[in-house]
Parts: sequence; structure tokens; C-alpha cells
Amino acid sequence: MRKIILASRSPHRKKLLTQIGLKFIVQESEYEEDMDHLSDPYKLAKFLALGKARDVARHHKDSIVIGADTFITFNNKFIGKPKTREEAKEMLSDFSGKTHKIISGYALIDTSNNNLISDFGEALVKFKILTEEEIDDYIATDEPMDKAGAYGLMGMGAVLIDRTDGDFYSVIGLPLNKIFIDLKKMGINSLRI
Repeated sequence: MRKIILASRSPHRKKLLTQIGLKFIVQESEYEEDMDHLSDPYKLAKFLALGKARDVARHHKDSIVIGADTFITFNNKFIGKPKTREEAKEMLSDFSGKTHKIISGYALIDTSNNNLISDFGEALVKFKILTEEEIDDYIATDEPMDKAGAYGLMGMGAVLIDRTDGDFYSVIGLPLNKIFIDLKKMGINSLRI
């Protein structure tokens, strides 16, 4: 069995890959993200995912490395993690009653032959109309402070969401179905492991 490496410390990405039966190890990438490198969000998501995968792949032979990057776009801007509670409040207030897009890029590198597959998934997330009290209460949980867009869909932030449209797993951090198909192209069928 070939070694599969997830180049991410994200607990949600680990859970998703485990969910489809994949056996893998985790090695966090040391790749420095540059969100200003490209203006096209789809190209940027794939570019950042590839940078992370390449950083880890250079340390391994005969392995498949999975890199990923997820971010939010809203009003033609990339939205990252809030640096302060005030910034978190501003993000959540901006999202209130509106829809934003989440893009998850990924890259798979087969280090035995340098085969590369890179793609992305996307979804729209619509927030319910939030009261100032709801925003303040949610920020008080500290959950928003290490999340892009200042919320965690798989945590308490779920109560802020009206609906999602598109690839749900991209919201969590990996377009799971596309990755499953592309891993099969590289000879890995997680349903047969």
C-alpha cells in the first residue's frame, strides 16, 4: 500500500478523508501563502493548494500528497481569519442576510511519477439575518477567531447559516467527491482499502 500524506493540520480535512475510508498520515506544509499572488479566486485556490502539496511532496518518494486551501470571497474580496474580535464582528455583520462563496482548491501529487491533478470545489453560503446580540454571543465563544470568515459551519457557527448551495464538502475544506475520483485515477480506491 502506497503512503498517502495530507499536507494539512485541519481536523475537518482529516475527518473527511477518514470518512471515505482513506488511510493516511499528516504532515503540515510550511508553505507561505500569498493571497495577493493571483486575482482569480479559482486559480488562487489551486495555486495555494499546489504550493502546500509540493512543499510536503519534496520530502517523500513513492507517495501521494494531498494539498488543499479554502477561502471565502465576498464583494469581490478574499476573506481570511479575523485578527481581532472587532474584525470578526464586522465580518459577521457584513454576512448577515447575505450570501458569500467558499472555494476549496486541492492538488494531488504522485511523487513516484510527478503526476499532478489539481481542481477546486465551490459552494454558496447564505447567512440568516443576525441580531447584534447573536453576533456578540457567538464571538464570545471564541470559535470565530481561528476561522476564515469568522465562523465555523461544523461548530456553533452552524446556527448562523440559512442554507448552503453547491458542494457542501468544499465548505468544510475538501471537495470530497472530486478527490475520490482523482485518487482513483492515481490507483487509490478508498472503498477497497
